[in-house]
Amino acid sequence: MLLEVQHTLHEPPAAAHSMRKAVGAGLGLSFAFYLAVGIAGYLALGSATPGDILTAFPGPAWVVDLANAAVLLHMVSAYQVFSQPVFHALECVLRERTGWGAAAPPAALRLVNRCAYVCFTTAVACVMPFFSDIISLIGALVFWPAAIYIPLKMWVKVYEPPAGAVRALGVVSAACLVVSAVALLGSVQNIIVDSQHYALLGHT
Repeated sequence: MLLEVQHTLHEPPAAAHSMRKAVGAGLGLSFAFYLAVGIAGYLALGSATPGDILTAFPGPAWVVDLANAAVLLHMVSAYQVFSQPVFHALECVLRERTGWGAAAPPAALRLVNRCAYVCFTTAVACVMPFFSDIISLIGALVFWPAAIYIPLKMWVKVYEPPAGAVRALGVVSAACLVVSAVALLGSVQNIIVDSQHYALLGHT
């Protein structure tokens, strides 16, 4: 996805330079924001912090509404970026394998395909009884390979650091793997506990 975004940038300056600055700023801000929310949420609510932290505060109502609007704005824009590879793949399949897709104007094909995809994924998210637990499970599964192992392997391949640095990176990677494994176990436990809770509610 980063390569696709980089491909759309105008040069000069070099796309790699712009992407390096953008990724650094984006990851830095995301890290600071999530760390602040995590610490503040735990200090305020302890282990009772809900998956959607905004539901834990009764008010003032306008602050909660403003926070929800900010989340909506963030998710709409993030959805457009993160789903572009899926949109592209679906539209290529529709053009190549269906008569309607081949004959439809590109704008109409995008409108129908993307609206249908968003409606479908939103419906799936709404019917999940413990959506935040599923998201936690997916995050635990993909964090280590996508955010730690593969980037480190690529960096070592490109820059060929000394053996000591490679060993240190291996230790970091192993530590992150342990954290991911523990998070995975916690997510599975939450899913089991919540499913039992919903089962009890269904019986009562």
